[in-house]
Amino acid sequence: MRNSKGQFVKGGKEWSGKKHSEISKAKMSAKRIGLKPTEESRIKMSETHKRLGTKPPSMKGKKATVEHRRKNGEAHIGDKNHFWKGGVTPINIKIRRSLEYRLWRDAVFQRDGYKCVWCGDDKGGNLNADHIKPFALYPELRFAIDNGRTLCEECHKTTDTFGNRKIYRGD
Repeated sequence: MRNSKGQFVKGGKEWSGKKHSEISKAKMSAKRIGLKPTEESRIKMSETHKRLGTKPPSMKGKKATVEHRRKNGEAHIGDKNHFWKGGVTPINIKIRRSLEYRLWRDAVFQRDGYKCVWCGDDKGGNLNADHIKPFALYPELRFAIDNGRTLCEECHKTTDTFGNRKIYRGD
């Protein structure tokens, strides 16, 4: 229901205390039935899950194994993905989205006990995995666990390597 200004008013009196008629209930029920996947669609979805080695959406709340994550990642790489635009993603973004990079981050967090090594902050969504020697300048150290450290966002912003700051090799 809307007021004189056209704004939606919660709990309007128009339907207050009224019930749907049997005819309108039947119409709504018929529409809901049409939303269920057909038997043919269900068989196709089942075959796809078996072929790719993935599990159906019932995995919500459960952590997938590394093997499952690898298979699922390979199933949607490159021209197999529906967002494919012909290989225009920069290499650094590809690396940062890779399974190997995510496993590196997890290993750094686990080694540091999921706490900032500078201030001790342990808020989960506030933590970053920081490369001690810059990601761009030292490609051979990108996945070296000893080249990583866990920092909170505030401490990470104070590092010399944060964001677009210019870094020069200090060998």
